[in-house]
Amino acid sequence: MPHLHDMEELISSIEDNQVKDYMKEAMSCYMANAYRACIVLTYLALFDDIVKKLGELGKVNKKAKRIYDEAQNKIHEQDVYENYLIEQLASNSLIPKLDTSFLNILRQLRNKSAHPSGHSASAEEARFVFYESINRFLSKPILTTTQLVDNILARLDDQHFFPSSSVSKIADIVKKEILNIHQETFPYLVNKLLDKYLNSNSDLNKNSGFFLNGLAHLKDDQLSSCLKKYVIESKCSDSKCSGLILQIVSVNGSLLLNLEPVTYDRLRSVISEKIKNLDLTYNDSELSHPSMVLSSILESCGEKFVINHFKDQLTELFQKNIFSISFISHMSGNKEITKLYLEEAYIQAGSGDYNIANNFSRNVSDIDSYLSESLTEEQAFLLVANIMKAAEWGAWAAQSLKSSKFSSIPKIRKASIDYLQYDKVAAKANYKELGHSDEDFNNLVHEQLFDRDHPEFCVTAI
Repeated sequence: MPHLHDMEELISSIEDNQVKDYMKEAMSCYMANAYRACIVLTYLALFDDIVKKLGELGKVNKKAKRIYDEAQNKIHEQDVYENYLIEQLASNSLIPKLDTSFLNILRQLRNKSAHPSGHSASAEEARFVFYESINRFLSKPILTTTQLVDNILARLDDQHFFPSSSVSKIADIVKKEILNIHQETFPYLVNKLLDKYLNSNSDLNKNSGFFLNGLAHLKDDQLSSCLKKYVIESKCSDSKCSGLILQIVSVNGSLLLNLEPVTYDRLRSVISEKIKNLDLTYNDSELSHPSMVLSSILESCGEKFVINHFKDQLTELFQKNIFSISFISHMSGNKEITKLYLEEAYIQAGSGDYNIANNFSRNVSDIDSYLSESLTEEQAFLLVANIMKAAEWGAWAAQSLKSSKFSSIPKIRKASIDYLQYDKVAAKANYKELGHSDEDFNNLVHEQLFDRDHPEFCVTAI
C-alpha cells in the first residue's frame, strides 16, 4: 500500500500521457481528501486504458478484436460496458483471475462512491484503488495473453528474423518484439523458446537461442528471474543446454547471482568441460567461450564472487590459454585474479619444457598492452625474469626476446625498468631467487632492459 510520497513515483511508471494526466488529477483529489473523486477518476482512467490496449491486442488476437468492437459499440451508444468487458476478458483468459477479482472490487467501490449510498470512501480505499490500478494495469503493456507470444513464435523460423548476429542488435529486435507483452507471460515465452531451441533444427533453433540471448541482454528483472529459473537452474544438468547457458551468462553475468549451491556445482562442471575440450583456434570472443563467460561473471558479479565460485575454472583457463585477450582485457584492478593468472604465467614463461616456454615467449607480445594494465611494476619485472630463465637454458623464442631487448613487449619492459629504477635491491633479490647470478642480473640491467644509447635509462650495477 503506497504512502503519499510514493504516489508520484507510481504515476511515473505510466507511459500513456493521457492516462498519466488522469492519475495526476486523481492524486490531487486524494491530497485534497476527496477520496470518492480519486476512486472515480482512477476507475475512468483504468477502463479507458483497458479499452485502448484491447484495441492494440485486437490487431493480432481475434477474441480481443471481437470484445473491443462490442465495447466500442456500447461506448458510442452510451451504454454501460464495464461489466461486459470484465466478463469477456475473464472468460477468454485475457486477464488472470486475480486481476478479474480486482476489477470487480473496483467496480463496486466506484458505484458506491459515484452514487448516494451512505458509503464514505476512506483514504485506505482510495490508496488501494490507486496503487492496484497502476500496478496491475496502467503501468503494464497489453493485457496478459499468450497470443502475442505465439505470434512471435510463429515467425521465429523466418530466415531473416535476426539479420545480424551482434548481441546488441539482437537485443534491439527482441526489445521491439516484446514491447507489448505482459510480464506475466514471460515464463510462457521463455519456456516456449527453450522448447523450440531443444526440439528443432536450423533457423528455428538458432533464432530461439538468439532470442534468449537478447532477453538476457535486456537485463530486465522479471526476464532475468525467468531465465535463471527455467534455463539456468532447470537445465544446467542437461548437456544439450550447456552452450546456450554459457551464451546467456556471457551476455549477462549477473544471472548467476543468488543461485542454489547445486547449480553452481553444475555450472563449474559445465565450464570445466568446455575448457577441457577447448580448441585453441576457437575465437575467444564467441559467447560460449569460457573466457567470455568468466569475464562476464567478473564484470557483473565482482572478483570476490568469481574467486569464491569459479577459482578452479580460472586456473584451468589460464593453463589452457594464457593469452585469452577477452579475459585479460577485463582483469585490470582485480588483484587476486591477477595474482592467480601470474602464478601460471610465471610457470609457462620460465618453463623447462621447450614447447611451453617457446609458446609463451612467442605469443606474449599479443597481450602486452592488455596485460600491462593489470601488472604492478614488480610483477612485470618477475615476468621478464622468468622469460630470461628460459632463455638461459636455450628456449629459442625466449632468447629472441632477450636479444631484441624485449622490444616486442614495450609496456611490460617499461614497467620492469621502472621497478629497477625504483628498487634495485629488491629487484636483484627477486632475480636471484629464480636461480640467476649477480652476473646475470648485471647483464639484464645493462644489456637486455636498458639501452646504452638512452642515458636516462642508465642504472649503476650493484
